[in-house]
Amino acid sequence: MTTNQCAILVGGLGTRLGHLTKDTPKPLLPVAGRPFVDVLVDEAVRRGFDDIVLLAGHKGGAVVDYANQLQQRLGGRCRIRLSVEPEPLGTGGAVAHAADLLADDFLLLNGDTWFDFNWLELLTFARGGPAMAVRHAPTTERYESLVLGADGVVRELRSRGGSGEALINAGVYHFSRQDFAGFAARFSLEDDLLPHLISQARLRAKPFSGFFLDIGIPETFEAAQSSIPAQRRRPALFLDRDGVLNHDREYVGTPDRVRWIDGAKEAIRLANDLGFYVFVVTNQAGVARGFYSEADVRALHEWMAGELRGEGAAVDDWRYCPYHPDGVVERYKSVHPWRKPSPGMILDLLDHWPVDIERSLLVGDKQSDCEAAAKAGCDAVLFSGGNLLEFLAPRLQALSRQSTEQ
Repeated sequence: MTTNQCAILVGGLGTRLGHLTKDTPKPLLPVAGRPFVDVLVDEAVRRGFDDIVLLAGHKGGAVVDYANQLQQRLGGRCRIRLSVEPEPLGTGGAVAHAADLLADDFLLLNGDTWFDFNWLELLTFARGGPAMAVRHAPTTERYESLVLGADGVVRELRSRGGSGEALINAGVYHFSRQDFAGFAARFSLEDDLLPHLISQARLRAKPFSGFFLDIGIPETFEAAQSSIPAQRRRPALFLDRDGVLNHDREYVGTPDRVRWIDGAKEAIRLANDLGFYVFVVTNQAGVARGFYSEADVRALHEWMAGELRGEGAAVDDWRYCPYHPDGVVERYKSVHPWRKPSPGMILDLLDHWPVDIERSLLVGDKQSDCEAAAKAGCDAVLFSGGNLLEFLAPRLQALSRQSTEQ
């Protein structure tokens, strides 16, 4: 799985929101003090998407300003690009208009909804073809419903207005650029493209569960002001690196020296699926001792992130400490508050992420890892080897149940 582009439809008119969207596109409306689309962008970036394409139409000038601010906020972590349709082209036409900016395949999101599940799992399911996430809903009053075959192929798309529980479109898709070829300039994703793919038996769908919010009506927009900050506060899994994710072969600084712990990738994916933030906190005294550089550490983590994405898994953020009091590189020869057993790396992550520390867990292979966790107010367990997934699964599931019950 190599998909690293996420396109977001941000041209919604939001007519049901009245005066709120007079001067502002619906996805840019403020939720808890930030544009709603920030939620989608941040979710994409933390899952490793490094190319974001905003598909704008209504009040495109406001989106231009937002895109500039977003690029400044994200810095070099992600490329932000913008396509503004010259006239209303429909949801399908907006995507087709941006063809020159689109990769061969990409994740596509509705800009006015948030479905909180592991998006990477949809890419794994898609296997390169068109696919969409669906969810169970108690009623189809506001949404079209779908009928799936046993193989996940969408057999039928039914119009809104039905009664009873059904599977509905959740607004998260995997497409290729070619899927949008051959249509008129103006066309709809929902009314034209999806029925076309269904008629060819090419569209597959997978049900997911998770928090869902559509800000399209006043009641849900108001609810979003409190429910989104609450949803973003979640437990975290903090992982030491050497000895937990990869075998500790003394100063691992390059990919050729990495041998993954059995079940490590799968354990991270499970944490992703259960809604945990996943962070790596690792002492890297090899920098202070002159065995490799900070650039080597960052390059190795980028390589590891790519390996994880191939399994539908992601680390949200990485922290490493290159300092050691016995270092031979003068710049790094010091006692540093980030070096475990000090809690500096964990505390820095808590400053940047809305973590529920009381229901979080650190996994290490040394007592110093556990000491750092305790100083940060986090529970910890020692991993002494074996299969990390088998070791962590019952612990993560128990913590997930606790979080759900709160």
